[in-house]
Amino acid sequence: DCVSKVPLVCDEGYFNSYAHFGIHYDMLSDKVRTQSYKDAIFNNRNSIQDKIVLDLGCGTGILSMFAATAGAKKVYALDQSDVIYHAMDIIRENKLENVIETVKGRLENTKLDSKVDIIVSEWMGYFLLFEGML
Repeated sequence: DCVSKVPLVCDEGYFNSYAHFGIHYDMLSDKVRTQSYKDAIFNNRNSIQDKIVLDLGCGTGILSMFAATAGAKKVYALDQSDVIYHAMDIIRENKLENVIETVKGRLENTKLDSKVDIIVSEWMGYFLLFEGML
């Protein structure tokens, strides 16, 4: 198994790049981008209602909150970086902690209490350039 042989320090830099709030502020400020995610979730509300959702790499928890507001029964908001602590505060301020459970950790090392029905993720972050894809 190749993945388990990669030292954790190899991707620490990647996860740490998302630990500061600045990059998340930039992403949230992109109204077209954020509204597109919201529309995708709310336009598929029937598929989300009463389901268990995993927001993988949740960042500030925006997709988790959209899913919870769209009627998800439970949302796991999972992130490896320290931005998860901001997500905890934001989710609490929006009174969604009864639906959203925040989890700090790597997916491959995380045991969730329930099987998930839906996975949402902003996996590409903000632009291909920031992600080092171009």
